[in-house]
Amino acid sequence: MTLLVLGLNHRTAPLELRERLTVDPERLPAALDALAARVAPGVILSTCNRLEVYTLVNAPPGDTPADPDPLGRLQEFVADYSGVPLTELLPYCYHYREGDCVQHLFRVASGLDSMVVGEWEILGQVRAAFSAASMRETGRETGRETGRETGPGYVRGPLSRLFHQALRVGRRVHHDANIGGGRRRSVSQVGVRLAHRLLGDLSHRQVLIIGAGNAGQLAGRALAAAGAGNLVVTNRTYGRAEELSGELGAVAAPFEQLSQTLVDSDAVISTTASPDYLLRRPEVQEVMARRGGRPLLLIDIAVPRDIEPAVGSLEGVSLRDIDDLRVAPDAANADLEPETVRAEELVAAETATFMDWWESLDTISAIASLREYAENLRQTEVNRTVNRLRRQWAGDADKDGLGGVPAHPELAQGPDLDIDALAAHLDAMTSALVKKLLHHPTVFLREAKDPTRQQLIMELFNLDKDGGPHGRS
Repeated sequence: MTLLVLGLNHRTAPLELRERLTVDPERLPAALDALAARVAPGVILSTCNRLEVYTLVNAPPGDTPADPDPLGRLQEFVADYSGVPLTELLPYCYHYREGDCVQHLFRVASGLDSMVVGEWEILGQVRAAFSAASMRETGRETGRETGRETGPGYVRGPLSRLFHQALRVGRRVHHDANIGGGRRRSVSQVGVRLAHRLLGDLSHRQVLIIGAGNAGQLAGRALAAAGAGNLVVTNRTYGRAEELSGELGAVAAPFEQLSQTLVDSDAVISTTASPDYLLRRPEVQEVMARRGGRPLLLIDIAVPRDIEPAVGSLEGVSLRDIDDLRVAPDAANADLEPETVRAEELVAAETATFMDWWESLDTISAIASLREYAENLRQTEVNRTVNRLRRQWAGDADKDGLGGVPAHPELAQGPDLDIDALAAHLDAMTSALVKKLLHHPTVFLREAKDPTRQQLIMELFNLDKDGGPHGRS
């Protein structure tokens, strides 16, 4: 079995492609079902800056045409599910196996692979992706009711252990490396920094936040910390806008009044998870006509984008998307070298720990197979011997009983009891003998993580007769 990840991110793929590959929470259960059916059970991590698919696949060396390479099956799954042609997708993808896969996930969970190094948001996204794969949703129909229920998830065994450890590594890196001096770094924070740089003092500016989810909350807190004096929050669900505005000391605006709120605002940060554009060119053109020539800054950090790119061509509109924020994080990350060096050391140590366990699975399996083989042989021979003696002694007792004197007088008052006692002695003796015989082969396997030793034992005792995979499965 092989750990494998296929992905693309903000470094390898443009925004136009990443938004086509986004898997929103509503579609995630179906995507996980399709992944399990097409390739293998796994975890799908979809964020504004990446799509990654982690699997544990059966990939013995030398895959044959009848058993296509699992990486190829994974690439075809992503292409088919997203509708992006394989030839268009592959130039932007990366993949990692085994230890490289483990290290990559640990770096992702720690925020080391993020646009904003050390961001906290990614840890929650990894946790959510793992939870979705761990608790599978299934359809349910009962009478006239149709609903959703949960069942056993797809992530078990080594893949579950890998993600549990990744979450621990992420928390440890944030705590021990202290990236950013304890400040909650995020893409939303960088967007606010960009607004401050372009508009100057925000204390007399009206800033509109579209979306009251996690990204909207982070943007609102960063704006409040930056001294924005007139914050407005809008959301499709008005109650959520009220909750966030109450926390920030802001004003909640009904989503239905978005056009009028835009007329009054100086800057907008849009953060929703909408699959479609919220603002298109005609609506914004109408808004600009009512603003009396006042410019409008639009910062769209959503993926897929909330604002149609054509809006940026309107006079007086300055539109920035999430990829336009790259320069700001580069500058913000420049002073974090000591923390990131410490974080990378922690990730390397945690990767080594996981790989020690992962590579030990083959040794443990070889030892278990050897002991099971020996135990089966031992039990078979003990049972055969006891049954032979039982038949022989029963025959002798019948024959000699005709003359009144049994050939084995010690059996006359309870042959079954004596045979059972003898069987117990034989079982104990042979069990001790097998343990002593297997001691040195067990030490031979354990003292070095050497696949050639495992293979030698498997071949010497003919333990893998069907040629199938063992160990890490």
